[in-house]
Amino acid sequence: MIDGLAEKHDVHMFHIPAYAKRINRTLRSLQKKIPLTMSTAWLGRWVNASKSVSTKDILICNEGQVRRGLNPSVISTFRGLKVLLIRDLVDAAFVDEMRKLFDKIYSFDPDQCRLFGIDYLEQFFPFNAEAARKLNTERLEQSPRITCFFLGRDKGRAHLIESMANDLESLGCGIKFQIVKDESSIPLSKYHTDSVLPYEENLQKVIDADVLIEINQPGQSGLTLRALEAAFFDKKLITTNKGVKDLYFYDPSRFYIFEEFDKEAIARFLASPPKPIDVESLKQHCPENMLERIRELQGSSPCH
Repeated sequence: MIDGLAEKHDVHMFHIPAYAKRINRTLRSLQKKIPLTMSTAWLGRWVNASKSVSTKDILICNEGQVRRGLNPSVISTFRGLKVLLIRDLVDAAFVDEMRKLFDKIYSFDPDQCRLFGIDYLEQFFPFNAEAARKLNTERLEQSPRITCFFLGRDKGRAHLIESMANDLESLGCGIKFQIVKDESSIPLSKYHTDSVLPYEENLQKVIDADVLIEINQPGQSGLTLRALEAAFFDKKLITTNKGVKDLYFYDPSRFYIFEEFDKEAIARFLASPPKPIDVESLKQHCPENMLERIRELQGSSPCH
């Protein structure tokens, strides 16, 4: 996404220098031995100064990175506009904590926005439609069987995910499922794994699959990234999200809403040719639109 946006805008990844990471680790180690609270705000300011950050810059973060390492100190001392994009479900305590760090908080989940009083941002995909279709030609694994792919944290969904895997396997599908273990992972299944795949590996597995599987968390609403992956990468999607029926690109040949296992219905879905999606219609979900929406907040140039 960054590379694509950088073709037209002054956008780049904000990398924290190795020396700053080493200093931060040293300070944390000392704090374990000495009962003193040592602020790293000075180190955050140092990092921002090394990047020549100005009040015209915009820092865009996601909820999965804000608490890692030195990031809180870098964010709190960033001189420009600070924006948080929340992709996952969070709680009120997290939002209250983030209000102290960020000038603007967005969520892609409409219900979450209403619940916590934060702004809604339409879900976007990391690539534009042309780049996604080009990537989709770079399939590394070819299989005579229909390949189904799932990746996600357990969050109490393992039983349903494993049951779906068994049902799809009974239809002759190849199963590529990875359930990332968490505190709810009892008992363990053969699909559990200890770590989340790097995005590049996740992306390749999506490209190599024929069908993507989505099991929504309770309370999750709105357009999901998995639904956009199916649209942009020309895949079929089996999902528990009934809201996909409201999507302008919804078609029953592409999206199957799973409520209970219906062997004949799913077999027909897997065998049916998917209706083409108008690539032009997907442009509203490209990173360019996300960036323009955020830049409306401030007449700024660079983004990190």
